[in-house]
Amino acid sequence: MAVFDTGPIDNRDAPRTTQLTIRLFNTGQLPALVGIEVYQINPPGGGFTSETLYVVNLVPLNPFGAPDSGFTLDNVFADLDVFGVRVLTSGLGANDIAVTVLEKGTDGQIFKEHVLEGELSRIQELLNAYVTNIFSDTVTVINTGTNTILTTIPLPAGSFPIRIAITPDGSRAYVANQNNGTVTVIDTATNTILTTIPLPAGSFPRGIAITPDGSRAYVANQGNNTITVINTATNAILTTILLPAASGPREIAITPDGSRAYVANINDTVTVIDTATNTILTTIPLPATSDPNGIAITPDGSRAYVANFGNGTVTVIDTATNTILTTIPLTAGSFPGGIAITPDGSRAYVANQGNNIITVINTATNAILTTIPLPAGSSPFGIAITPDASRAYVANITDTVTVLDTVINAVIGTLPPGDGPQGIAITPILLF
Repeated sequence: MAVFDTGPIDNRDAPRTTQLTIRLFNTGQLPALVGIEVYQINPPGGGFTSETLYVVNLVPLNPFGAPDSGFTLDNVFADLDVFGVRVLTSGLGANDIAVTVLEKGTDGQIFKEHVLEGELSRIQELLNAYVTNIFSDTVTVINTGTNTILTTIPLPAGSFPIRIAITPDGSRAYVANQNNGTVTVIDTATNTILTTIPLPAGSFPRGIAITPDGSRAYVANQGNNTITVINTATNAILTTILLPAASGPREIAITPDGSRAYVANINDTVTVIDTATNTILTTIPLPATSDPNGIAITPDGSRAYVANFGNGTVTVIDTATNTILTTIPLTAGSFPGGIAITPDGSRAYVANQGNNIITVINTATNAILTTIPLPAGSSPFGIAITPDASRAYVANITDTVTVLDTVINAVIGTLPPGDGPQGIAITPILLF
């Protein structure tokens, strides 16, 4: 068992904390049971004091990489003179739980962040961001703990690497190379190329996603209107799924249960594939001129968010019915591309190439929470969020990667990876 405690928090001075957000995250490969206690100290002064528990929650956390490996308790009452937060963990993964406590005001403004026992620092040191650079035919590896470039992996000339996906165990990265019609497989332990998988002629691959069990990679081929399915154990092609003519599959995302793949097509549709049979279940029409360029699925699998480059919107799809729930208009001139959703499913981050901003969407209300301006000329394309939800990394076509703090939704760093960064994915450096 492990115990995490903020200790008494003196809240008698202005500005006064009125509410808390408590975030938990399992960083390990074993399940854990977590108890959350919020307590009041009474009386608040010196001498004898007693604790009064006023919030008690018991939460099971699944292993890292699985659904429900994180939990957020929001809007916890804290308008008290002295209070504290205690988290008790048990089970096989008890020592792998990271805890963050945010103190907030009545308007939601964050006053202070408590990272209990320094656990989140340990998580970030275990994570790398892999960035594809289309013009230099390279993949840059960034250590997210130090925000420094670890290495650069050269690919064959003319590869034009555009998108990248990481296996759930973090052992390999799969890179979709648009111009030479291949998929490069990288060993993340050594950051060297394991093999190169040639795709059928005319594939022009754009998007790539890996099933939650890590057994297959799905590649969206815009050039020949197909989806290539790769067996990741052998790195051989299992099958090819033919989409309707002129579909132009551009991006792909797979549901957390691995049962379906959602493909964003340039002909203003989303194709839904049954991954058990590798057949098309249905096609969802989007509004004309949508030109979807990015897609992400919530951790609970209930919704797919589609970033529409053509009309500057985000379409929200109900995956139970495969119908459109709503359409979220973005700021004029956005031209959205990449989209990523936080591990707790509470927010979607959209990279807008046209106006150099990141739009943050509240997925509970499907309303825009805020926009984060990037430096002029950034041209953001790809975006990925760390598993602890503390950082977002944005690949900007104009040769930079922007680091965002997702607690305060602000830029905290800029890195120069390679020439034309587009795709980005984050993975543990080593297996647990």
